[in-house]
Amino acid sequence: MASTPERLLVIHAGTHKTATSYIQSRLLANQSLLRDCGIQLLYPHRAYKHKPLARALARGRWDLWQRFLTRLANGPSQAIVSAEHFTQPLARPRRHQPLLELLAEYGFALRVVVFLRDQPDYINARYVHSIRRLYHHQDFDCYVSEQLEQRERIFNYARLFTPLLRNPSIDCRFLPYAPGLGDPFERLMADQGWYATQPWRPAAPDKDNVQPGCQGVWLAQAVGARLQQLGVRGRSLANSGPVVRQIAEREGWQNDRYCGFDGAAAARVAAHYQAGNDRLAQRVWGCSWRDRFGPPDACERRVFTPPAPGSPARRELEQLVEEALTVLARGNRKLSKRLTMQAQVRR
Repeated sequence: MASTPERLLVIHAGTHKTATSYIQSRLLANQSLLRDCGIQLLYPHRAYKHKPLARALARGRWDLWQRFLTRLANGPSQAIVSAEHFTQPLARPRRHQPLLELLAEYGFALRVVVFLRDQPDYINARYVHSIRRLYHHQDFDCYVSEQLEQRERIFNYARLFTPLLRNPSIDCRFLPYAPGLGDPFERLMADQGWYATQPWRPAAPDKDNVQPGCQGVWLAQAVGARLQQLGVRGRSLANSGPVVRQIAEREGWQNDRYCGFDGAAAARVAAHYQAGNDRLAQRVWGCSWRDRFGPPDACERRVFTPPAPGSPARRELEQLVEEALTVLARGNRKLSKRLTMQAQVRR
C-alpha cells in the first residue's frame, strides 16, 4: 500500500435537500462513463447506496471501510461516494484522524464536497419534506421556531463546518445551491474537473425534486393529525414517504409550490444567520454570502386554505385523507387495527 496519498476519494456529503438523490441517480446512470474517465463508483453492498459507509463513520466502525477501500485500491486513482448522511459525522473532529489514517493506508487523500442552501429556502424545503413523510403535522411557524431553537447545528453552517475547514489534510469544497445556478450534478462533476467524452446521462425520472404543493402539504397535515388521534406515529409506518406525493401528483398539485415564509419572516431568518454565513463565505469563496447567492428572492407566502367544513369540495379532500390512511394501513397492522376500531365505533 502507498505510504503517501496518490489517490483521491471524493465524499459528496449533501447537505439534505440539495438534490442529493438526483445526484446519486445520475452518478449511478453514468457509472460506466465515470470509469472511462478514471473515476470509480463502487458501493459497499448490493444496494446502490453509500449510506452504510456514513453510518459506519458515525459509529467509528472501520471494518466496512477497510473492505470498501480494499476494493477501491485495485481500481482507478479517483473515486466518489455520495450520501447526505456524511454531513454530521464529518462535522465531528474526532472522526477525522481515524478516517484520514485509514485512507492513507490505502493511498487515498480526502476531498469533501458540500452543497449549501440559503437558510430560509432550506428550512422551507425541510418542512415540506418532513411533513410529506408524516414525521409531524406542525404548522409552519411552530416548525420554524422549533428548528431555530433545537436544531441550530443543522442551519448554522459556520459552526457546523468549522472543524472540517480547520483540518489542513481535508480538501473542502462548498458549492451554493439555488435556482439558476445550473444542474447540481454537472456542477459537482465540473468542480472535480471530471468531464465525459459524451453528454452525461440523465437521472431516473422519479428522482426529480417534485414538491407535493400547497394542497399536498395540507393533506399531509390532515393525515398526520388523524394519525395522532389514532395513537400511531407517522415515523413508525412503513413506506409512508410516497403516499402523499403520489396523491398530489395524481391531482396535479405539485406545480403550486408551497412557501411558508412571507418576506418579513424570511428576512428575519436570513438576518439570524448573516454574520456566520458571511464569515464562512469569506473563508471559502472570498466574498460575502449575498455576493455568492445573489439578492434574496422576493418571498411570497403560498399556502392552501381548505374549503369550509361540510362543503362538497371539503368532503372531496376528506376522502383523500381517508384514501391516504387506507394505503398507509396496508402492511401496518397497528394502523389497520385502529382504523377498523374507529369505523366500528362510528357505526
